[in-house]
Formats: sequence, C-alpha cells, structure tokens
Amino acid sequence: MSHNSNRLNTFTLSGLIIGPILGSGLILLPPLLYNMVGNFSLIIWAIILTLGFIFALIFGKLAVLYKGDGGVSLATKEAMGKKYQLLTSFYLICAVFFGPVAVLIIAAEFIKPYFPNVSLELLGFFIYILTYLFLLIKINFLGKLMLIVSSVITLIFLISSINIILNINNFHFTLPTLSINEFGHSLIIVFWSIVGWEVIGNYSKEVEKTKTLTNAVKLSAIIISLVYILTAIAICFGDFPKDEEFKLVWIIKPIFTDFSNAILATVSIILCIGTLILFVGGVARLISSLNLTTYTSKHLSNNTPIGALNLLSIIYIITLLLVYSKILTLDNLVAFADGFFIANAIIGLITAVILFEKGFLKISAIILSILFGIILLFSNIFIILVIFLLFLFTYLKK
Repeated sequence: MSHNSNRLNTFTLSGLIIGPILGSGLILLPPLLYNMVGNFSLIIWAIILTLGFIFALIFGKLAVLYKGDGGVSLATKEAMGKKYQLLTSFYLICAVFFGPVAVLIIAAEFIKPYFPNVSLELLGFFIYILTYLFLLIKINFLGKLMLIVSSVITLIFLISSINIILNINNFHFTLPTLSINEFGHSLIIVFWSIVGWEVIGNYSKEVEKTKTLTNAVKLSAIIISLVYILTAIAICFGDFPKDEEFKLVWIIKPIFTDFSNAILATVSIILCIGTLILFVGGVARLISSLNLTTYTSKHLSNNTPIGALNLLSIIYIITLLLVYSKILTLDNLVAFADGFFIANAIIGLITAVILFEKGFLKISAIILSILFGIILLFSNIFIILVIFLLFLFTYLKK
C-alpha cells in the first residue's frame, strides 16, 4: 500500500465528487429544464434533489460496507451473487458507452465559437485526449486539483445566483400545466444531475478512513443541492427576457460582464473533464476488477487501469463517429445513458434493501427503487428492451 499522503481526505474526495457530479449537469440542465417546463422546473428540482440526497447517503453507506475497485458491485455480489454483480456492472458500462460522449459534445458546444471551422465531434475528441492524459496522473493529485477548481466554480454560481435573487423586483410565480408524460420525461432528463453517486464506491480503496467517505458524501450532497436550487430559483425569478430561450450565461453576466462567455466556456470544459475523470476512471477500475481478459486487467505502476481505459477510449471514438454521421444525437446519448444509469441504480438500491438493517435508509431504498422503476418507464423503449434482455440473460444464466 502507498503512504497516507497519497490517499484522499474528506476535502479532496469532495473535490473529486462535487465538480464531476455538478459537471455537465449544471451547464446543461437548469436552462434546458426551464425552457421545457418553465417555473414547474422548481418542483422537479425539489423532487430530484431530495431523491438525490437520500440516494447519495445509500450509495455512500454501501461503498463503506464493501471497499474496493469494484465499488457498489461488490455489495451486490454479497447480496445477490456473482451474476447480478456482473449485470449491474454491465449496466454501468453500457451507460458509460453513451454518457461521456454526451459530456464531450456539451463541452465542445461551449468552445465551438472559438474554433468555428472544427466540427463538434472533433473538438470532443480533442477534449477526450486531454481527459485521457489527466487519467494517467496520480488520483490524489487529481482530487486536489478538482477541489480547487470545483470550489471556484461553485462560488461563481452561488454568488451569481444569490446576486440575481437579491435583485428580483417582483416575485411572480405561475405554474404551467404538465401532462404526466412531460413530467416523467422531465424527471428522466434531470436524473442526469444525480448520476455519479454510484461511482464513488470505486474510489473507496483510495480513502484513508471510512468516516472520510461518509463525510465527503454528506458535504458534497449539501453543496450540490444548494448550487442547483439557487441556480433554478435565479432562472425562474430573475429579470430575464421571457420571450427567448434561456441561456446560462445570463446568470453570471451581471457580475462578470464582458468576461462571462469566456468564463462559462472555461468552466464548462473543466466541469466536463471532471465528470469524465470521475466516470471513465471509476468504470475503468470496475472493468479491470472484473478480470474479463488479461489486457483489460492491466495496470500502470501508479495503479491506473490502462487496459480498461484503452478499451473505453476505442468505444468513445466509435460513438463520436456515430454522432458525427448523425446516427446518434445529444438527446439520444443523454436518454440512453440515463436509462442504463437508472437500471444500475435500481440494482444498487435492491442491494441496499437486502443488506441494510431496519431503519431510515432501508425504507428509503425500498421507496427509491420503486420511484426509479417508474421513472425508467419513461425511458427510450429500445433501451428498456436492452435492459430487460440483459436482466433475462442474467436471470436464466447458470
């Protein structure tokens, strides 16, 4: 084992969590949701962030109970056996076929104005190369770096939102009517904002004390909820033009004036790379822990799972090509990834129901698995089918 100085502490782990979980979600979701459902977005945020907070606590506890690169899938193995560990791992790996590419495209869209002649997909590819290089660095250094960056970005959004909220002239709240379908679809989209807690367990070996993980999860969940809620309130009640699509840059404009676009582009790149580092790093660790082939289990001397990382990289290049040739779109990618993330989350929650003693978290896990199941029904029919077939295959497998 390495010395403790190489381990993550509460703050560096929070840095690794907050930036990535806010990640592309913070840039993409508040404006997207507001443009879809207007002031109703506040109700959807309240629902999702409450679920997200409890979700974080459940996954934090699972990660503490079973430590290792396999993350929560180790707990699933204990509760339901090896084949369900493989199933939940496959769901997460499938989600990570699509999710990171969506993140790359979101980041590319923000820097596109600075590179007008380069296609989005190629910009995404360059951002991925950058991420890949970061993934070869020692994890504790990455934690420290992300901590500084997450703190700055969190402050930018908190201060900007509070500034807008303090300057609201007239509070005027009307709720649009929503069909059940629109409501379900909104929940699916916003689910993206609580994705990420499932991957924390994959870093449990890098942590000094068990308490570190629990504290980091609580601290991160509070800060993340605060940023989303304040941003959402600012968007709903701020004095913005109501007749055009809402743009995120409007939130930071009053304070950062002419620098706003450049700041937002920089923030987007950093947050998106942070998200990718958390996910791709976490899933690469998971793939290498499954011992699928000798190559995918290869590690570098600093413990980077290089074989699995290279395998994932090839998949992203293929997915980027599919987007480039218009076979997939950004909305598809987010919806597909969310479907698999929810399926993976449900198995994690069922694991918690089996393993936890009676109490708040056990009851919460039961309620959440039912709610997530309902949200999943609003997902893409093709994805529901793949999820079901993978489950059937696992269930029937000896």
